[in-house]
Amino acid sequence: MRRAARPYGVPAGTVVTLVFVDDAEMRALNRRFRKKDRTTDVLSFGERVPFRRRGAPAARALVPDADGVVRLGDVVISAPQAARQARRRRVGRAAEVAFLAAHGVLHLLGFDDETVAGYREMVALGEAAVGPGRRRVKG
Repeated sequence: MRRAARPYGVPAGTVVTLVFVDDAEMRALNRRFRKKDRTTDVLSFGERVPFRRRGAPAARALVPDADGVVRLGDVVISAPQAARQARRRRVGRAAEVAFLAAHGVLHLLGFDDETVAGYREMVALGEAAVGPGRRRVKG
């Protein structure tokens, strides 16, 4: 998560809450907040980034709370979905979870994967953040 945020100048000590849930909880969250009645791998919840800012401009807009702490937001990962994806992609679960956590942070910094170009960009940025561990397992 730090490696995903570092290139954009996110202040040291910025807090991101990481939560693992089961498929039922993830489906409920996805239905409630995205109107999609199915589970998903990762959701991000944050309101700190001004509209249409992403990356460094988004990080520069972060403002500490009254206690001096910058709280970027929450990243929620479905542990069962991450495990299924790891098997399908033939990577370790830890590598898949690291990628999803990085992906969630990128969302909190204003990146979007709703278009093909945005998706490709976020995959590349996420893989750059987690390093070579997410490459396919040989076999």
